[in-house]
Amino acid sequence: MNPATRIPINANQSRHVAALLALLDETLSLFQEYARGREVRSVCYEERNRLTEEQRADLLATVSRMRSLMAELKTDLRLPARVEDVGKRIWGHSAGFFDSVAELEVQHLRGYGEVPPALEAYLAPRARALLNELQTLSGIGGEAGEKPRPCR
Repeated sequence: MNPATRIPINANQSRHVAALLALLDETLSLFQEYARGREVRSVCYEERNRLTEEQRADLLATVSRMRSLMAELKTDLRLPARVEDVGKRIWGHSAGFFDSVAELEVQHLRGYGEVPPALEAYLAPRARALLNELQTLSGIGGEAGEKPRPCR
């Protein structure tokens, strides 16, 4: 497109298109990692990457074509790039899991049936430890000087 030509787009439309493209680009980054062999093996989560070499090459080519189109949109519509601070992301994900992990506590589990005393004795300290570690992670990602408070 001719750089002198301005395509009309209002601020709300620009924010919407930019946000959508940023989310799509983030997903394409994950797909690119899969094409390069990413396969997470952790304690409670695993990925199985069974993509063939042909699929990996096709995936990389498709991601490349999509990013070319997205770059054109970004340039022609003068869209801003989203810059994400990793510390804030760590803080947000950690804080976001706090309520979910708190559901390991006995008072929440009772909603699923009677909790045997042995299960309560086993889970209570482990749930508390996980919550404390989430607070630690949140503090690591938070602003400098901010100290996580231990769970009581």
